[in-house]
Amino acid sequence: MGIPGAVPECFVREGVYRALLAAARSLPKGIGLIVLDGWRPWRVQQYLFDTLYEAIHHHQPDLSEAALLERTREFVSVPSRDPLAPSPHLTGGAVDVTLCDADGLPLDMGTLFDEALPASHSDYFEKLERLTPQQHKAREHRRLLYHTMCQQGFTNLPSEWWHFDYGDQLWAYYGAHDHAQYGPAELDTIENRWRRQLG
Repeated sequence: MGIPGAVPECFVREGVYRALLAAARSLPKGIGLIVLDGWRPWRVQQYLFDTLYEAIHHHQPDLSEAALLERTREFVSVPSRDPLAPSPHLTGGAVDVTLCDADGLPLDMGTLFDEALPASHSDYFEKLERLTPQQHKAREHRRLLYHTMCQQGFTNLPSEWWHFDYGDQLWAYYGAHDHAQYGPAELDTIENRWRRQLG
């Protein structure tokens, strides 16, 4: 997407990787799992936060600073390297996923990935009294994704149907765990690894 500092691959912690494999293998035949995002550099987190902040401010210029920050934080975490409160994607424990068909085409989830709308809330379709056939199908897809991921130990961020956590501070909070397993992480480049190995 041309975001400054973004990496082309999706990296996650080993425990997250194993849980994702288990989730993918447990899906019904003909349905797969697409990993959209994993570990995210702090610089990318800052860019996403600033970009959404500005977009909301542009569309709703009368919002107070507090309301603007709250609305932005609904969909993008505050960029933080604080060991006690790092941005979830900076830990390698947060992952954004969706479902696909046998051909690898994404299934209809009701909104696009990263769409900052109330309809992106995980339970949006659960709260509607009447659903169109398309909304009904999207609700079924969201339910399948949610239950598949939760069965492997992930927790879901309620404001984003695509965002799941394993081992980070959101996982600890929503899963009622005593503490997070993962803190902020920096991605070593292959070159740096080679230098260490060659000594």
